[in-house]
Amino acid sequence: MPRVPAYFDAFLAAVAAGAEIDHVHLGHWDEPDALGPRRARATFAAAQARLSERLVDLLGIRVGDRVLDVGCGFGGTLRALRQSHPGADLVGLNIDARQLAVSLGREPAPMNATWIAADACRLPFAAASFDRLLCVEAAFHFASRAVFLAEASRVLRPGGVLAMSDFVLARPPLPPGMVAAFEERLEAEFGPWPTKWTALDEIGHDAARAGLTLAVQDATHHTGPSYHTIAPDDRAGLTGGAVLRELHRTGCLRYLYLRLEKR
Repeated sequence: MPRVPAYFDAFLAAVAAGAEIDHVHLGHWDEPDALGPRRARATFAAAQARLSERLVDLLGIRVGDRVLDVGCGFGGTLRALRQSHPGADLVGLNIDARQLAVSLGREPAPMNATWIAADACRLPFAAASFDRLLCVEAAFHFASRAVFLAEASRVLRPGGVLAMSDFVLARPPLPPGMVAAFEERLEAEFGPWPTKWTALDEIGHDAARAGLTLAVQDATHHTGPSYHTIAPDDRAGLTGGAVLRELHRTGCLRYLYLRLEKR
């Protein structure tokens, strides 16, 4: 079995116990400053759906477009897309067959989406076979962002668009031992995370080499209330969520919406 982030084991167990989990990513609040911790937790699921909506808006999907969701999780974004864009041809891809099984289990009959188990860095599709690609908070898990961007460009038609959300982390100005502890905790809970300290300039360079034009929206502030759910202040110990919360607090974490158009 391919290596899958450890936190998905807990989510899969919750789904097996009957939980309805559509999204496994941060949330987006249009007015984050108006929220306290309790309200942020109460609206987290709606904010997760809102984050997906923001990325879908960047795609500009048209009737008849073929759309691929790379790292589709439990299929929540594709199910929402089916409602908002019924004329699109939808494909979900994930390296973890267990997550795809959850998506398949929620499909109506007949199915109106295709689900494929495959590696994002080796997309099993012909060149120029998609109009739009989506990747919600997954690319940092991939073996190589550069390879993924090259693959995305290959399968996109000219003028096609990839919309993705991603973490960009700057190495914090801390003693080396503490930075190493942060790296170990992130890898233990959120890994695989092959390149944790990747600058936006590097992503831009990789995009340009792949023939993609990059536009960036900074959503760091709008996603900040997510930490009230994933890393409450009263939770003891150095958890992966606490590391992300601290990097966010100190300005070393940026959460970005990226729109990449194939030239």
